[in-house]
Amino acid sequence: MGAMSSGDSDGGGGGAMGVVRTVVPDFVRKRFALKFLIVLLVMGLAIGAVGLVGTQQFVDHTRDQVESEYRGLAVQESNLVEQWLESNRLSTRLASGDPAYAGVDGDQMSRTLRNRQGSQMPSDVSAMHLIEGGTGATTFVASQNIAPGSEVDGTVREWVTDRSFSETNQVEVSSVYRTPNGVPVVGFASLVNGTTERVLLVEVSTTAIAGQLQGSDRAEGGFTAVVNGTGTMLIDEKASDPNTNADQTLTTYGDQATVDKAVSLSQASQVDASQSNNQVMNEEYAVGYAPVLVPGSSEDWAVLVHAPTDVLFGDVQQVQQLGLFATAGAVLVMLVIGAALGYNTSSSIDRLKGKAQEMEEGNLDVDIRSGRIDSIGQLYGGFASMRDSLREQIDEAERARKEAEVSRAEAMELSNYLQDRTEEYSEIMQACARGDLTQRMEPEGENEAMDQIAEDFNEMLTELEMTTGQLKTFASEVEDSGRSVQQSAETVRDASEQVADSIQRISDDAYDQKERLQNISEEMDGVAAQLDDFAADNPNVDFGDSLDSIREVASMIEQAADLAEDTMSESENVAGAAEEQAAELNEVSSRAEELTRYAQYLGDGLGNFETEEEHEFVFQTGAGSPGPGGPDADEPAEE
Repeated sequence: MGAMSSGDSDGGGGGAMGVVRTVVPDFVRKRFALKFLIVLLVMGLAIGAVGLVGTQQFVDHTRDQVESEYRGLAVQESNLVEQWLESNRLSTRLASGDPAYAGVDGDQMSRTLRNRQGSQMPSDVSAMHLIEGGTGATTFVASQNIAPGSEVDGTVREWVTDRSFSETNQVEVSSVYRTPNGVPVVGFASLVNGTTERVLLVEVSTTAIAGQLQGSDRAEGGFTAVVNGTGTMLIDEKASDPNTNADQTLTTYGDQATVDKAVSLSQASQVDASQSNNQVMNEEYAVGYAPVLVPGSSEDWAVLVHAPTDVLFGDVQQVQQLGLFATAGAVLVMLVIGAALGYNTSSSIDRLKGKAQEMEEGNLDVDIRSGRIDSIGQLYGGFASMRDSLREQIDEAERARKEAEVSRAEAMELSNYLQDRTEEYSEIMQACARGDLTQRMEPEGENEAMDQIAEDFNEMLTELEMTTGQLKTFASEVEDSGRSVQQSAETVRDASEQVADSIQRISDDAYDQKERLQNISEEMDGVAAQLDDFAADNPNVDFGDSLDSIREVASMIEQAADLAEDTMSESENVAGAAEEQAAELNEVSSRAEELTRYAQYLGDGLGNFETEEEHEFVFQTGAGSPGPGGPDADEPAEE
């Protein structure tokens, strides 16, 4: 059981699981099926979220590809229109270089125009005209379908009069307009070589270029339109289809905001993926747009490519639906399989829980078997082994209980014995503490530890008794020695004081003698001086020997005075030394008296201890004793 509780632990409450256990309510933690269901739901939500995110990312990627293709289509359509314009500009410029157009024969020039249109001009050229201005009215010089001399003003071709031509290679381009017979055309005007006022006007139908646009080919229901900055539809792809009656050429485009963005676009193209405007299409649509470069025109052109959103992004929507269906299917399959596994596992765990409760209530005969061989089956086997182990442990516990009762009785008996011996030992120790060192503990042989304590205590008391006796002897001898030292010190001190007094008297006598000798020496010096004076006054009298004797006596007296002074100085030194020795002996006497007093205190204290015998502690003191380093220093102490 101990191994299971430690080895099969689920990791405790630390870390992330500890946080989860703190957050999850107890009613959830107590139910495996509920926890499993919550885990399934969380996993389902996670798979669903991953599927949705993945599907959305794929959808976004596919949508980006479609939009990129549609932007490319807008650029292609713009390039197509630009190439068409450039081709017509070039054809017009080449045609205006024909010298026949600089003549004066209108009929001849009209035939030349028809011949060139039929053989040298693009097939979508609707008509060609020669127009000449000047100081008067601007008129048609030659035309395929207009009489020469007709005025240009007031017709759809009067835009030519608003343009100025300064170079022969200059080609002006008009906006789209309808000819009198209803054909939408773009006019290209170029100055005729060799003239200053005559212009060749080539009108090109937009029907052909409208048929080349691919908006309807890219998406069913789609179309391409070319508009100018004011929102007028210049070219409508639907105009090229004779089966429809939806030509919107030269009508106003229904979304001016898109037109503004298209003509002011700084990049190659752009796509608005979701638009809704009934004036453009009757359903939600996407529009791609790109600017068109029109040299020689005063207008801004742009290409608008339209397609229904459900057609353009049909593949995207299909991918999105398939992704959603696949995600939902995966979540559903996971939930079904997980629910089946969870129900089976939960049922097995609930049955095992019931059997464990029976075991908890004391029924160790419960049948714990399972046909499963997985972890649940192993868990059943583990519980069966635990049940058998519990039986054995209960039997062992019963046997241990009986053995414990016997051991308890023995322990009680031993405890009573130890308590009695402890009280007895306590009384003996208290008697020893009061000073009775004759007490002893008697070993009884019942308990080895208590007997050892008694033997050690008795040995300690014996040592203590011996030490106490030695200390008593030592204290007595110290007291006697102290008194002897004190008496000797006092005797020596008295002698030193007597010596000091005697020497002081000798010093005083020497001082008096020194003064007398100094006086005699001075008198002898005075006598010698008088004799010298007398000898000087009486040269006939010989005082030489007498004077020498007197001087010798004076010198001897002076030496005697010096010797007396030295004797006095030595006497003073000896007296000072005697006084110092007397002072030291006073201190020794004081210390000896103090030592004697302390020894008395120690002896009085040791006298309170009762011992069976006294033990002598040999410690020789006093004058003349050999001391610690004497001949008896190595002899053992006597008892």
